[in-house]
Order: sequence, then C-alpha cells, then structure tokens
Amino acid sequence: MKWYIPREHGAWAMLIVPFWSAAFAAGLSIHHLLFFTGIFAVYFAQAPLLTWVKNPSINDVWPSFILYLSTGLLFTVPYLVMDPALFVTGLLILPFFLMNILFAKLKKERWFINDLCAIAGLSGLGFLAWQLASLQVTHNAFLIVLFNFLFFTGSVFHVKSLIREKRNKRFIVTGKVYHALLIGFFSVYASWPLIAAGLLTFLKTMLLNEKILSRPGKIGVVEIVNSVVFFIAMALHF
Repeated sequence: MKWYIPREHGAWAMLIVPFWSAAFAAGLSIHHLLFFTGIFAVYFAQAPLLTWVKNPSINDVWPSFILYLSTGLLFTVPYLVMDPALFVTGLLILPFFLMNILFAKLKKERWFINDLCAIAGLSGLGFLAWQLASLQVTHNAFLIVLFNFLFFTGSVFHVKSLIREKRNKRFIVTGKVYHALLIGFFSVYASWPLIAAGLLTFLKTMLLNEKILSRPGKIGVVEIVNSVVFFIAMALHF
C-alpha cells in the first residue's frame, strides 16, 4: 500500500493551532485528544483523495484513503452522534473543504481564494474544540476563530510572496499592508501578547524576503516558529 502524506506541511499548523488554542481556552480534556486524533486522520485522507481528484487515472490511492478515513470516523462519529451541536457545526464548516476539492478538480488549488477557504474551514475547527468542553459558542469562541483566520491569512500572503507571487509587486505590497492592519486590529481587540505576535509577524514579512528565504525548507521553519509564537500568544490572551 502506498502511503499518501499531505505535502503542504505548513497547513499542519493551520490544522493544529486553531483547534488547540480553542481547546486551551475552553478547558482541556481527554475528549479533545480523542476527537483531534480523528480530525488528524481525516486530514490525512484528503491527500489521497485530492490526488485522485486531480488525476483519476491513479488508482492506488484508495487503500490509504479508506484507512485514514475509517480511523477518522472511528474517533469523530461517536461525538457527532452524541452531540447534535457538534454535528451542526461540522456541517457548517464542511462546505469550505468541499470548495478545496472543487478547486483541485479545476486544477486551481493555488488560487488565493482556495487558500482562504482552507483557512476558514480549519479555523472553524476551533468551534468544535470549544463545544467539546460542553460550552456554548460565545464571543470568545468567535474571537478565537477570527484571530486564527486573520493570522494564517497573513501567513499565506507571506509564503506566496516568497514563491509564486515573488514578482508580483502589487501582491507583495498588499501583504505588507495587510500585516500592518493586523497589528492595528490586535491593538484594538486583543491584549499585548497578540499585539507582540502581530508585530513579529509584520517584521517577518518586512525583513525576510525571497533573497533570504529562498528555499521551501527555510520558509517552513520560519512559519512553524511564527505559528508557535502565535499559539503561545493565544494561550496567554485567553
């Protein structure tokens, strides 16, 4: 059996940080670990699925897809059945992931709007983590999801400006303006840890250009470190 592993390692941070930042804020429990195990397996299932969507002639994807998906459902379905609110939330964020499949089918997965759909869906996992703590969705839950969405949108701006859009001056300038506005937003709606994280992200965007971060490996390390800083800032804020 061929093991299909998601190649977009930067997306792993988008998967992990929203869920666990919400889990820490809501109150950690064993249920978070069990449910996230299922989410992680389902996330792995998208690698063989998208491979087949982009090239239906590849038929060796199904063993790994079935293994990943069945493992994911084993850990998630019991919770979705026991808690209708979780099920409804799952249905609400599902369309964002279906859009990713559509863009893959159209071979437009590098479009910025596709990245935004992925970020919205993965940030929405924060609602599930919040509800797993037997809490109703509140103002703080929405802020956690929103902060994650805004932060990782900035990450996409920076990464694209280093690779696919490195000759697009308008895109690069837009990304820098976005990060400046993000600091302003955190200054109004968040506390000093998130303001500091936003400032660090802004400095990263301003100082680390394609000449310094010329290889995907370096870009990945920088984004992972920045995501860890953001996660710590979220934990301190909430």
